[in-house]
Amino acid sequence: MVWLTVCNTVLWQWILPVCLLVTVVCCGIRLRGVPVRGMHRVLRETYGAVFRHGSDSKQKQIFASALAATMGTGNLVGTALAVMTGGAGALFWMWVSALLGMILVYAENLLGILYRRTAADGSVIGGALGYLRFGIDSRIAAGLFAVFCTVSALGMGNMAQSSTIKQTLSHYGVSPAVCGLVTAACLILILRGGTDRIGKVSVWLMPLLCGFYLLGCLILLVRNAEMLPSVLLRIIREAFGFRAAGCGFCASFLIHSMSIGLRRGIFSNEAGLGSSSLLHMHADSSDAVMQGKWAAAEVFADTVICCTATALVILAAPKPVYLNAGDAAGLLLYAFSNGLGHFASVFLTVCMVLLAFATMIGWYPCGAACVRYLFGGGAVTVYFAAYVLLCFAGALGSPEWIWQLCDCCNGLMALPNLYGMCRLSHMLPHQTGKN
Repeated sequence: MVWLTVCNTVLWQWILPVCLLVTVVCCGIRLRGVPVRGMHRVLRETYGAVFRHGSDSKQKQIFASALAATMGTGNLVGTALAVMTGGAGALFWMWVSALLGMILVYAENLLGILYRRTAADGSVIGGALGYLRFGIDSRIAAGLFAVFCTVSALGMGNMAQSSTIKQTLSHYGVSPAVCGLVTAACLILILRGGTDRIGKVSVWLMPLLCGFYLLGCLILLVRNAEMLPSVLLRIIREAFGFRAAGCGFCASFLIHSMSIGLRRGIFSNEAGLGSSSLLHMHADSSDAVMQGKWAAAEVFADTVICCTATALVILAAPKPVYLNAGDAAGLLLYAFSNGLGHFASVFLTVCMVLLAFATMIGWYPCGAACVRYLFGGGAVTVYFAAYVLLCFAGALGSPEWIWQLCDCCNGLMALPNLYGMCRLSHMLPHQTGKN
């Protein structure tokens, strides 16, 4: 536990902020600020296609699967944890991570399609694996990324979600063992159908679930509308290290808030990790720009919309419950109950459990692609068994060490990916054209 804490401190307070900033600057300059500069066009083309009759159904499935992978505990428990440990200002830095993340995922998907290849066994090697292996021609970087991504899929994409489901259902007296068994059984039913079944489940589950959750948040925010101006002022004040009026500036508070916000923001939208490109590499289209736009739209929906809604509900609650909350899941239940009464626990339990489960099925293909790259197609069966077993173990494990492990895996996974993106940033203008 101690070494995980030290590793995360070094990674997230010193190494990754610099690496992320350098990569965003390199890619952002090459892309001339796209997609942030043309955000309205990106959102119109992507969100408009979701509701357009006759649009590419395969693309919708990829979009839904990628959204399922990102929208889970990062939006609910992760956001609550950010506010609880980093203060209201952490939300501001999550917004910053979203804007930077849109550039990062846009760039990595451009490169992921550009260097997509078909292996001898017919499997697709693309995304971060493609540009690390064929773009910068580094077997070491591609291998390290595959290893870290596999562990991250088993940890962040699986155990952390299972732990959250267990924490949520424990309020209803459900034992961890029963929770783990039922979750694992549901995973088996869906994952055995492969990416097609994952896509079909995600494409009807995610719009319904996200709409249901945002509607609940909107009801609470309307009821607490008088608190929103002071909440927004507090977010800005704490984001830059200013304490209560007249108490001056605190650099350590600024660094802590920024670190927590960026860490939780990246945990939520996964920008810079390379996982987004592993899902979009299966698209039928070879239009790299369009895949970048879809990925940027996912980050916007994940962090700017859903994480913001979660944080505002907590911060606008009648009592500052996050100061005395014992755990992030309990914080959410308590904050929502202030506005929805007894219905809040049922509402939030359904949302948390289904979003966490959606993340589990969305992350599985990422780890499977990396295992296939490292060991061949036969090893995917072993990975499937490990994924199901660790789902059960996550329901029995300690939430604290699971979250620490997830942060560590995310950071290690990002390093080779960011290195490859910086090396290949000169290729980005050739892919964007007039976009």
